[in-house]
Amino acid sequence: MLRKNDLVDIVSPGMACTCDELEKIKNYVKKIGLRPRIFLEKETSVSKKLTNEFASINAEIRFEQLKKSIESKDSKIIWCTRGGYGSAEILPLLQKMKKPKTPKIFIGFSDISVLNTFLIQQWNWQVISAPMMIQLACGTVSKKSEKGILDLIFGKTKELKYSLTTGGHQLTGLIVGGCISVLTNNFGTENQLDWEKKILFLEDEGEDGERLDRYFHQIVTIAKETKKKPRAVVLGNFLKANPHGTPKAKNIAIAIKKFTEKLAGIAPVFQEKTKCLGHSKNMLPLLLGVKAEITADGFLIQKLIPDFSSL
Repeated sequence: MLRKNDLVDIVSPGMACTCDELEKIKNYVKKIGLRPRIFLEKETSVSKKLTNEFASINAEIRFEQLKKSIESKDSKIIWCTRGGYGSAEILPLLQKMKKPKTPKIFIGFSDISVLNTFLIQQWNWQVISAPMMIQLACGTVSKKSEKGILDLIFGKTKELKYSLTTGGHQLTGLIVGGCISVLTNNFGTENQLDWEKKILFLEDEGEDGERLDRYFHQIVTIAKETKKKPRAVVLGNFLKANPHGTPKAKNIAIAIKKFTEKLAGIAPVFQEKTKCLGHSKNMLPLLLGVKAEITADGFLIQKLIPDFSSL
């Protein structure tokens, strides 16, 4: 994994950071013993904080920043600054890019889920769903969350283990997925998530139960119509509020119950107990594009296989 003074390429595929935020990010990266690099820093930042979450920087410029980070030969890791909106706009450009010979560690979630899907399905990369740079630099995640991702990238973690609400099943499979609202926006496209015989991980923030029910119903319908079934579904946190709304726990529970019933006979549904996977102040890392085991006694386990830990 990473060693002291390794380079970190920092990218903003979606919403831009302000110049002040990027300074905080660079200082944070230095504090943890790494060297920050931001290609096209001036071109991909804004002078003052925006009043919306749209991507204000031209998609071609955002793609060029990502492309330079992917092609750089002196770094092993690409770490996204934040989510917001806009990653999907650079996907058509990324799809034209030749697969690089050497994979990199790629960290991002939320709106970045669209890129994670591409990197896993088209390039066979392994990505990390974990806190992004702005969260760590500004302290909006817990110390436990920070320790979780730092221990992972510095090779101190040999295994990820999370408690599930139910047991009774024993299975293994590649984990894919991410933010459900982003994933469903790619249904019917070349970048549609392939969950067949895989463990499908889903999470989101600020989505009420009724809206989640729509997303869940789409997944059930596709699984039934295409006969492509996930091996299992693991649900992360859905209870975190966002600027657009605070979800009601009761309605979330109703949507999950309906989803579980509709998937009966198709795939078992599990919930992570502590709400630490996905949008959460206590977010812990999950490897996507990597095999995992669901144990009979109710745990989700990922052992760090050599080809990941040696990146």
